[in-house]
Amino acid sequence: LVLCFFRKIMPRNNSPRRDPNVVATRSNPVSLTCLRFTLFLLFVAVGGISYYFSTLLKTLSFKIQLDEKKISNMQSLIEDQEKIIGRFSDQVSNTDVIARVDRLENEMDISIESMQIQLNTTEKHISTIVNNTFNELNQIISTAQNQLHEEVLSEKAVVDQYVRTTQDQFSLENSFMVYQLAGTFTLIASLISMWHMTSHLRFFKRPHVQRKILAILWMSPIYGVTSWLSLVFPQFEGYLAIIKDFYEAYVIYQFLGFLISVIGKGDRDMVVDELSKHAGHLDPPMRLFGWCRHKYDFESDRDLADAVLLQCQTFCMQFVFLKPLTATSMFVCNKLGYYGEGTSSSDYRSPQFWINIVQNISVFFGVFRFDQILSRCTG
Repeated sequence: LVLCFFRKIMPRNNSPRRDPNVVATRSNPVSLTCLRFTLFLLFVAVGGISYYFSTLLKTLSFKIQLDEKKISNMQSLIEDQEKIIGRFSDQVSNTDVIARVDRLENEMDISIESMQIQLNTTEKHISTIVNNTFNELNQIISTAQNQLHEEVLSEKAVVDQYVRTTQDQFSLENSFMVYQLAGTFTLIASLISMWHMTSHLRFFKRPHVQRKILAILWMSPIYGVTSWLSLVFPQFEGYLAIIKDFYEAYVIYQFLGFLISVIGKGDRDMVVDELSKHAGHLDPPMRLFGWCRHKYDFESDRDLADAVLLQCQTFCMQFVFLKPLTATSMFVCNKLGYYGEGTSSSDYRSPQFWINIVQNISVFFGVFRFDQILSRCTG
């Protein structure tokens, strides 16, 4: 049964072949054959030792039985002698006979005591031999188990290393495909933006407008390159995100300047005059707690247009200043692993949660009034 158990847990020669293209470390079949042969010799030796001691135990048991028979024979002889002595005692009193009987009884007692001592000694010797044999067998079996356990662990380590190597190869191939695909689209987007920028530079007829367009067109290459670098080097993602957020704020500022340049050719008063011509489509500036206060009263359409443009510029500039500050704060908190009393950035007790809320509110107000100016620009 033990040999069947070892055959089941030991690797076999008819196992399926591994992929020859994948390099993996395998154990030497010769060492496994040697181990099996050693275990076979070990169990043969254990069987021989067990047979030897069982034979010795049977021999000692047979001797003990012979001694017991001798004792029983001597006891029967004593009983016969006692009967004879009893008959002599009834018939005649003989001192020599009584003395001889006493001497025979003493010799019998001495023989019984010596045989009992010998029997005890033999039992102790046999128990000592049996205990030593069991201890040796247990030690041999524990040693064999430890060797088998070590072999199994080594084989498991080899298999785990093979699995890790295969997974790393697959992961590397997948990552390379992702990097290649993302880099291809980044390159295409950058080339398209560069083509538009070179077109503007070749026909640079309205500098006050085209400078703003060039600044906005730079957003696609910067966003694409920083995103691709964040994918390839994730440890620098926070630093690259700050660059993207800073340029996003700058692009919003340039976009407002672009609208003003298109409508008023860079002159704010001309923009106000253009907006005042469509004052009927302009909503009054939003006020804090405006529903609790009286309605705006403007003396002219130009005052309404000026107030709308001023609020649009104010909202835009708050985004331009808040976006870099919130991005830097978010990066510092994440870099230091500081979440306040919370456990993650999505926890309402963490500063990151409230920084995200401030960013979203800032973005909402930053583009809140662009629709009215943009409708005039497209018109």
